[in-house]
Amino acid sequence: MYTKLSDAKLKTGEDMEIGVVLAPDQEHSEGIAKVLHHKGDPWLTHVNKALDGTITDLETRFYIGKLNGQVVANIMTVEYNHTGILGHVFTIPEQRRKHICTFIMEQQMADFRRRGGMLLLGTGFNSPAYWIYHSFGFRSILENSGFMRFSTDDNFEAKHFTDSKARAVDVQWKHWSLMAALTYVKETEILKSVASGLYGQVNYEGGFLGFMKRLEDGNIKAKLLESEYGAVVGCAMLEQDRRWAGRTYILDMFMHKNFVANYDDLLNSMELPEGKIQCYAIANSPDEKINALKSAGFDQEALLKKQFSWGGEWFDVYLYTKFIG
Repeated sequence: MYTKLSDAKLKTGEDMEIGVVLAPDQEHSEGIAKVLHHKGDPWLTHVNKALDGTITDLETRFYIGKLNGQVVANIMTVEYNHTGILGHVFTIPEQRRKHICTFIMEQQMADFRRRGGMLLLGTGFNSPAYWIYHSFGFRSILENSGFMRFSTDDNFEAKHFTDSKARAVDVQWKHWSLMAALTYVKETEILKSVASGLYGQVNYEGGFLGFMKRLEDGNIKAKLLESEYGAVVGCAMLEQDRRWAGRTYILDMFMHKNFVANYDDLLNSMELPEGKIQCYAIANSPDEKINALKSAGFDQEALLKKQFSWGGEWFDVYLYTKFIG
């Protein structure tokens, strides 16, 4: 569905129409695909599935500029439960240096403010794009980083992760931005995924697409913990450890601190295969995580001293193991 938002007079004197496409939309799919063709997979997998209606549970918006009826620029947002990611900011080369993206972003940000919520994005620190985003209210999440955040509510995260009942659910496309929110907040455990290399406060914009691809291909099993307010507050992932022959698996689990009491529910929701299952936990992991592993039959196999560092601090890592078969 296309909605016109405004007209803009470019410095060349050209008139540009600015509008938003809320997927699915067949009329503009070809024009948007031409602008974003350079992205490649897995990015275009989402774009195409959103436009053709395959993805129905995630709000995907393409803010576009049209010259003479042709799409020449795009800014995309994906959102669910007022939690979003901004990306795919691109103007075709022959139409650059006309401030086209700035005009579009003015409309995109105004439209987002009407809905309210939080947006994340990734760009090069101190780049021209960084300062454009900065001018619209985005700020670095980490010092000297192009991983940025904007919110219409300074207390968004506190409200989003309010302690509540939670349940284990299957992963869906609507969880893209919700997973990104979980992995970026400092209240989520530092050691997130050994298999995927997720440590500290992480930008999971691209990581989620690879995650979905592995899920769809059957190379990974996963469950998410979803609060009654619609936030993703925990995650469990299971995949084969390709470093070893045979059936050796890595079980990764991480949780927002407000929901660690739900570790038993999250772990019990996972269907564990025959073989050796290994789970890593840093020395200061929540007791609830360790107790859940022990209750499920995992035993401590090793202590890896100073196994990784984050934020200038080294962390010891415990290895818990369960053999099924």
